[in-house]
Amino acid sequence: MHPNSLTEIANKYSTDKGTIGPSNRWNTHNYTDVYEAYLERFRKDTLNFLEIGLGVAGSNWRSDIVHGKNTGGASIKMWYEYFENSKIFGLDINECAYLDNDRIKTFVADQGDVKQLDDFYKKSGVVEFDCIIDDGSHRPDHQQISFNYFFKKLKPGGLYFIEDLLANGYGDDAKGRMSSSKVLNTRSIIKQYVKTGELLEPNALMDKEYLDEHIDFVRFHVPRVGMKYVLGRSLRHPIGRVWYHKQNTEKLCVIRKK
Repeated sequence: MHPNSLTEIANKYSTDKGTIGPSNRWNTHNYTDVYEAYLERFRKDTLNFLEIGLGVAGSNWRSDIVHGKNTGGASIKMWYEYFENSKIFGLDINECAYLDNDRIKTFVADQGDVKQLDDFYKKSGVVEFDCIIDDGSHRPDHQQISFNYFFKKLKPGGLYFIEDLLANGYGDDAKGRMSSSKVLNTRSIIKQYVKTGELLEPNALMDKEYLDEHIDFVRFHVPRVGMKYVLGRSLRHPIGRVWYHKQNTEKLCVIRKK
């Protein structure tokens, strides 16, 4: 009997990382195909795995995904089932100790506050994490502060994923709780770094020398169709519709440490 795929497990718990979300009014990302390509070979290993942002209801952050079939903490439940021998650490700004069990341990922290991140790290008892996923607030300043802190806590060869890269930073004219004008959006900063070795400013990735020395590779992914264009009928497109991705619409990146 073959074990379930990560997508099948995601759909079981109604996390939008898979292809079936909490309800038919919630878009899904299909990140699980990308994740499994990187992580399947570690499935039976004993890992220290960290997820930032657990999608749980609480007064500190509104979590709209908690509705329908999703009762909260869907993705950490998915990781628990997928990595059956690993310790799963969860970090969220809302308290969710009800998710804790024999291998899951959750902590309350604001991912944009370095002191709170440091408090979590000391309490976790982990020296180096094998894999870290940022599915937190999606704010670019929070993504960059968290990466700047936790990449140093990642073991050599470890993987750091940042989900939901958006045009939500300085100069993007974005509004709302997932945007910030303090820094440029994370996607543009990392893409420019990969291309030129320089960090665009303003940013919260302050330790460039560490990045230069320790980043092995960066990969961007667009697992979900970004735009749909309807065209007139033609021999090439007989149904009158084509799907393709616009430039700079990548929603997920993975960074491996040397």
